[in-house]
Amino acid sequence: MKNNASFNDIAVTCPWCGTHYIQFQTNCDKCGGALPLPPRSEPVQAARLPSPPPPPRQIPSSYMGSILSADAYAITGGILALLGGIFALLGFVFTAAIVTAFVGLPFAGIGVLLLGISVPLLVWRYQNARQRCDLMRDGVAVLGEIVQVSESIHIRVNHRFPWQINYRFQYEGVWREGHITTLTTPRDFQQAGDPVYVIVRPDNPDHHTLYRANQL
Repeated sequence: MKNNASFNDIAVTCPWCGTHYIQFQTNCDKCGGALPLPPRSEPVQAARLPSPPPPPRQIPSSYMGSILSADAYAITGGILALLGGIFALLGFVFTAAIVTAFVGLPFAGIGVLLLGISVPLLVWRYQNARQRCDLMRDGVAVLGEIVQVSESIHIRVNHRFPWQINYRFQYEGVWREGHITTLTTPRDFQQAGDPVYVIVRPDNPDHHTLYRANQL
């Protein structure tokens, strides 16, 4: 992966092995780990951020789909469910033919096994996505800051490397931290040190997520 030209004059240290680079690059030459984007020399002012509307917010019907389509667990569950359905169908057809029942039964067994794994996985990720939708609709907005932005080269989803955005914020006098994973390349105002709005669930502040106006 090529160096990011806009950060060539900013030093960075690999968080995985401690190798120090005078110029920024996206991945460590020694261990291959993703390097965090360095802090901006001129942080974005909070006044420039789009302020979240008050709750309850309008959540588009496509929002849950965008969450699930970027969720590695949901994608894995979908693939396993598809394979399970194919194996189960073939197993039923082969078994019904009687002559090839000895082939059909193993196929059916594999299909049932894959479906047994994929269905609970999909239900879990659907419930998680539903909770995020409810949080985004009803949660309160709190000003926080981005701590680190890094790209993971060890996982590939939809032929793309996901980005992890770590953030922190203060709510009711307590500092809290969190992160989100996204397939969307962070923008110029989504870098370490930049302010960001965090949506928090008032009755359970441990449930929170970044507010991204472009998704709503």
